[in-house]
Amino acid sequence: MIRATWLLWIGCMLPAAAFAQACQPQLGAPPLVHAGELATAINPTVAPIQYIDENGNLVGLDVDFGNMIAARLCLKMNFISTQFATMIPSLKEGRFDMIDTFMYYTPERAAQVLMIPYGAGTLAIVVPADNKDAIADLAYFSGKRFGAQLGSIDEKTVREASDALVKSGKPPIDVRSFPNYSDVLQTLSAGQIDGGFVGTEQAYYYRKKSVGFFRIALTGLYPHTEALAFSQHPVADRVVDALNAMHADGSFAKLFGAYHHCTLPPPYRITTGPLDPPTCPAQPE
Repeated sequence: MIRATWLLWIGCMLPAAAFAQACQPQLGAPPLVHAGELATAINPTVAPIQYIDENGNLVGLDVDFGNMIAARLCLKMNFISTQFATMIPSLKEGRFDMIDTFMYYTPERAAQVLMIPYGAGTLAIVVPADNKDAIADLAYFSGKRFGAQLGSIDEKTVREASDALVKSGKPPIDVRSFPNYSDVLQTLSAGQIDGGFVGTEQAYYYRKKSVGFFRIALTGLYPHTEALAFSQHPVADRVVDALNAMHADGSFAKLFGAYHHCTLPPPYRITTGPLDPPTCPAQPE
């Protein structure tokens, strides 16, 4: 297990001198696993959400988000790289204080741990740059080749759309499955598919890195609520306060806007049970 300690710049909170003089940890141990730090599970495998850059640094939206929360609580951040499948059991066993890893909210998970919904993951449709057609939905790809990540909600969504087209008497979508979004884009670049699903954040990230071989046709599709997770009420309660303060001063919107990431409206709170589907507007080109 890889452990790395990251302390956020605090310019969005207080001048550095004032912070050093006035900021005292708002939680101790217990309820924290270790005094003075926020031990946080993360799975840094998906750029630009959470990943290891070419210099070996842990970076991304979830990293920035977690660091901002820790700074609000006057704690050092200790990110712990963890396999996704073991996160909730390990949180319940007291191995860390928070899960900050693009985890989708479900009532089943919220029955096991304390969850604070704050945003939504969405999909984008990408097509070759020379395709200037107006694309309203997946029906455009009837009879065309479309790439999606293997075993994901993306693949399930496009296959359901294809089945609906067939039932209406139209040609199916030729669904091609790939291990990850990088492979979807690589295949699109090679002209082997006519379009594909990638995460909205990934679409903008890879477009910035690419030479412009693809166009982002649609964004903000099929949103799924995501949440932070906790096992201890005092920790979750303090983070609720931090999130609402971040929204009030604009730092929350500024952070997520930089990543083209959909956010939920405040107030933020610990939530259980079913949630209405989030609304995520299309992102600007």
